[in-house]
Amino acid sequence: MDVDDLLTQMSMATNTLNYQSTLIVYRPGYEPIPYLWKHGIKDGQSVELLNELNGPNARIVRFGNQVSFLNPDMPAHSLQQSHIHGPFAHNLIRNPELISEAYEVILVGKSRSAGKEAWQLRIVSRDNSRYHYILWMDAQSHLPLKLNTLNVKGELIEQVQATNLQISETLDADFAQLEQSGMPQIMHINPPKAFSLNWAINRLPVGMKKVKRDIHRLSITDDVVEYVLLSDGMVDVSVYLQKASFAQPDDVLFTKDAVTFLSRVNDALQVSVIGKIPPATAQRILQMIESVDAPATVNP
Repeated sequence: MDVDDLLTQMSMATNTLNYQSTLIVYRPGYEPIPYLWKHGIKDGQSVELLNELNGPNARIVRFGNQVSFLNPDMPAHSLQQSHIHGPFAHNLIRNPELISEAYEVILVGKSRSAGKEAWQLRIVSRDNSRYHYILWMDAQSHLPLKLNTLNVKGELIEQVQATNLQISETLDADFAQLEQSGMPQIMHINPPKAFSLNWAINRLPVGMKKVKRDIHRLSITDDVVEYVLLSDGMVDVSVYLQKASFAQPDDVLFTKDAVTFLSRVNDALQVSVIGKIPPATAQRILQMIESVDAPATVNP
């Protein structure tokens, strides 16, 4: 069996089948988090539900390109986006061709996961600057069953494990009761206009690209920041830039749940890098960001 064929079949299965899967997300040193993940086709479009089974019954519902966040502890809202950020990396299981520049996928062979025969694949960072992964895919349905995230030393830092996978010919009852018209309206954020920072990224790790750049106002501090989203297809990295309001002689660096946070003040510019990447890669990205001269104003 060819690797590309397996990835294509996984993408087709993930995007077109009616299924539900109970997932356990485990990170060493932390309590496992259970999720219920459902997918189906309703009125010709893809619908998806991700429900955290512990806590206040937080749910994320997707109708096509509308994702709605329903949490009893927060105001409900919707965003226009093509996917839910769930336990499995969305491009890996839906658009695997988008990870090929940054990662090599190697077929290990047949294995077993969640009581099912499975194909096992290794996903290796081409320049060794990202985490590595091991994926188990159901040999019959080609749906994902398990994903291990390993650091550069080969140590497990996160595991997503399906414990119960069910496939149906019919749409799940939860989707039959949900209507897109009953979801919150899509939120459109109007960024401040009078805000400009002059900076540039000189170089990025292999396969990583700038996919979004805009202005945000942080809800907690009300600070206005410039936001850049970087992606290698497997992981997303957020970069926040703002005018430094105080001197910060040392970097602020910490890692939690495989996510690295790094902040530095340079040339009166505070830059923060956040993503599921090794600290050394966050340092590398930050070092590639520098202030540049403002463009000259041309008088008519």
